[in-house]
Amino acid sequence: MPETDRSRRAEHLVQRQSGPLDLRHKFKWHEALIQLLLFACGLLSIFTTIGIILVLGNESISFFTRDQWVNSNRAILGDMDEYATNVRIQPGKALEAVAESGVIRIGQEVMEISEFHNNHADIAVLGTGGGFDRFCASDAALDEAGLQRPQIVNASRPIKSSEEATCVDAGIRPVGFRVGSDALAITVSADNDFISELSFAELRQIFGEAERWSDLRPDYPDEPIQLVIPDLDSGTFDYFVEAVFDHDAEPILARQPIMSENDNQLVGSIKRNPYAIGFFGYAYFLANADDLRILSLDGIAPSASTVEAGSYLLSRPLFLYSDAELMRANPQVADFISYYLANVNSVIVDVGYFQASVETLAAARNQWIRATGASQAPAIDPSAVSGELNMAGSSTVYPLSQRIAEQFTDEGYLPQIEVRRGARGENTISAHSAGLAVEYNDQPTLIEFFTKTSWIPAIGEFGVIPLINATLMTSTIAMLVALPLGIGAAIYLSEYASPRVRSALKPVLEILAGIPTVVYGYFALTFMTPLLRALFGVEVVNIYNTASAGIVVGILIIPLISSMSEDALHAVPQALREASYGLGATKLETVIQVVMPAALSGILAAFIVAVSRAIGETMIVAIAAGAGPNFSFNPFDSAETMTGHIARISGGDLSYDSIDYNSIFAIGLTLFVMTFVLNVLSRVIISRFREVY
Repeated sequence: MPETDRSRRAEHLVQRQSGPLDLRHKFKWHEALIQLLLFACGLLSIFTTIGIILVLGNESISFFTRDQWVNSNRAILGDMDEYATNVRIQPGKALEAVAESGVIRIGQEVMEISEFHNNHADIAVLGTGGGFDRFCASDAALDEAGLQRPQIVNASRPIKSSEEATCVDAGIRPVGFRVGSDALAITVSADNDFISELSFAELRQIFGEAERWSDLRPDYPDEPIQLVIPDLDSGTFDYFVEAVFDHDAEPILARQPIMSENDNQLVGSIKRNPYAIGFFGYAYFLANADDLRILSLDGIAPSASTVEAGSYLLSRPLFLYSDAELMRANPQVADFISYYLANVNSVIVDVGYFQASVETLAAARNQWIRATGASQAPAIDPSAVSGELNMAGSSTVYPLSQRIAEQFTDEGYLPQIEVRRGARGENTISAHSAGLAVEYNDQPTLIEFFTKTSWIPAIGEFGVIPLINATLMTSTIAMLVALPLGIGAAIYLSEYASPRVRSALKPVLEILAGIPTVVYGYFALTFMTPLLRALFGVEVVNIYNTASAGIVVGILIIPLISSMSEDALHAVPQALREASYGLGATKLETVIQVVMPAALSGILAAFIVAVSRAIGETMIVAIAAGAGPNFSFNPFDSAETMTGHIARISGGDLSYDSIDYNSIFAIGLTLFVMTFVLNVLSRVIISRFREVY
């Protein structure tokens, strides 16, 4: 190129460069598109987060405010047409909750409860004396003790004059109804082969001064006599003392007998000891005739004829007692006693007692007519009887009263609900077939949610504490495993490992984070749990337990802690280390006293993030920790975490808008709040302890 051309070009370039520069941003389509995509991603993440929070909040509010239909495990007993307002259902413990709910649902029809009759017979065994004590107690005494006055007393003896006087003082006037007869059975074990009968004098001697069988007859074994008798409150004891010792209980009590108000316990004590002897109602002997032998008394054994004739010396009458005013105020009591008198002779022999005579039952019916003021004793339809029955007293009469009450129930004395149809609109009324479940509305409260220790929403138990407890236990165990190992690995990689070793070990350690958590779960179940059971014993460690789940969750989060902590340690300026070395500190002293305090904010942040990761872990705890809420602080017990519960419930046949479906969101919101608080705490810690170099 000629020199002149070269000069002109150079001059031209100088002129261009000496002119004003254009620094304005020139539009570029690819940069604008990237910016738009990044902006859209940011908006999407923000709106997604807001949407999740809104869904959690809305469904959680619904959980506490929406009708939560709980299956009472009770079914309607008969077909129900569109016009019926009376529902008969199976008895059970959940019926009080049904009544308190105010509404029920059968099928998809919601009905308002107008009246509820929890018809059932409650029969307590207190002994005849104990029954009269409670029956005759004052209202103030009953209220103080938190007890209810029995409406009917089962009695194996007539009421004493002192007991009757106590009743009158309390405003109770006892009315007795003779329902049959019983015989005290003097029994020994079936293994006893040396005695089959007693004289009345020998009976007094055995339960009095004789201490060994050889004291009774020389040819009997030289073994101590073990007496087994009813409790002091028992009418059977009172009757025996009256008939044998003329009301003086001292001789028999001086022998320190085995005593119980439960006749089945007495039977067990006798049949296990061939040298034991005792007495109780004849029915309990019949029920245990294979294990016991009954002794005749003066050559006469108890039977219908000997008891009715009175030739068997230990026969006695059986009674029901009530109060006339109480019977008139509670028609169900009068109806049940009338039914009892009409049906007792048809069942009493099967129970093991002896029928009352026609004259005796007629006298009892006349007593009933005088007490109620009725013109006659009507035939009772149990299905028309409403109101609870509360009975207490003799263990001897208990089997008879229990049998009559069961028959009364079988014939229709069942819980009844009076309802108003069309509570949610007339078009919702429909017919329902027998056997459909009755559901009741049970709304949880925040107090119940965070204080109760039972979580079974299907039956109205809404305490989330067991799930929170299991979550915190597994997370605590995980941090106890992960924190020392993770920080130890971080210190080694940052301060001791050479650059080559660090570059090789750190990726290898972080491979753990890439293993699917379901693999960790089965590792916990098939390796860690057997290892713990081998160390501590199979009786101590359950197959599913929070310890193995927590340990493996800890292994899972080791890379998270080590990586974040190592980054924080590595970011500490080298000048701080060199200054420490210049002051004579060792490497270990420098790490502990200089480097770690300088990196404290990063280490604490790693800890908080790891805790959040442990709390949110699902598959490991779902597989290894257990599949049922269990409030226990024992790490070797099975328990279910919040995430594990959500996975289990949502993985089944879960109906939309069911109580279990709604509960998932309440648990999820609780979990969200816990992790959110941890993240806020992490930010506070970082800003509080962060050092800038």
